[in-house]
Amino acid sequence: MLDKYTVILFLSLLSLGCSEDDELVNETLLGSWELVNYYNEATDEINKPPSGSDPISITFEETDFQGSTGRNNFFGDYNSELNDLSFVSFVGTEIVESEWGTLFFQTIASTYDSEEELFVMKFNIENNLLIIEYNQSRFMRFRAIR
Repeated sequence: MLDKYTVILFLSLLSLGCSEDDELVNETLLGSWELVNYYNEATDEINKPPSGSDPISITFEETDFQGSTGRNNFFGDYNSELNDLSFVSFVGTEIVESEWGTLFFQTIASTYDSEEELFVMKFNIENNLLIIEYNQSRFMRFRAIR
C-alpha cells in the first residue's frame, strides 16, 4: 500500500515540475516586444528598419498574441514549449504595407509548416532581447518594451 502512494506522489511531483518549466519559459515570452533587426548568422549581415519606418511590435499574452506594423494589425494564438514557438493562427488586416512590414509578414509566412498547419519557429531570450530563429541561422531580434 505504501509503494502505491509513493509512486502516485512521485508521478504528481514529476508532472508538476514539467508544467512549471513550461510556464517559466512562457512567462519570459509574455509582454511586448519591438522588432529591431534581422540577423543572418552565416553572413553576419544585419538588416535594420529603413529610416522613418513604423515600428513593428508584438505582445504575447497567455495563449494569444497581437501586434502592429504601423499600417496593419495582426493577431492569433500561439504555443510555446521550451524554445519552440508555434503560431496556431495568424490573422491580419490587409492595407498596403511598408517595406519593413512586408519583410515581417513574408518572414512569418516562410515559417509555415503545411504538415503541422502551424507557423513554426525557435526562440530564445537574452538580455531583454527576444531572438526568433525563422530559418537556419536567420533571426528576428526584438527588444522588450514592457
